[in-house]
Amino acid sequence: MQKFNGSMVADNVMALITQLSKYKAELEGKLYHEIGRFEKSTGICAECGQHHVLTLNDRHFICVACGAHKNRDLSAAKSIANTGELDLIAAGIVARVNPTSQRKAANKMKVFELSKFAVGSEKKEAA
Repeated sequence: MQKFNGSMVADNVMALITQLSKYKAELEGKLYHEIGRFEKSTGICAECGQHHVLTLNDRHFICVACGAHKNRDLSAAKSIANTGELDLIAAGIVARVNPTSQRKAANKMKVFELSKFAVGSEKKEAA
């Protein structure tokens, strides 16, 4: 008789979610990227990037550098998104672009385009 291994089931579920996410991204023509498993994301202020040491019970924190009140999970999600963006830019896979319609707008959104360019150049002008 085999023993139930909860860790193995959890690993299989995560592998299935990852596989389905990759498939769905490819199906819709989108880019799928994973950051490193041990990349620090929890306790980083999404506003200024200050690192904080948090316990598992700390659900909110106040940044010591900028004074912003942050939700631990939301701040971690934004940190993961920023890390992924920087990974893709550093690899030369995408470039940040400034659409002409947004150059003078007060409310700007991030826009990326797939690109191959020399490593180190991070911005590219959009047509």
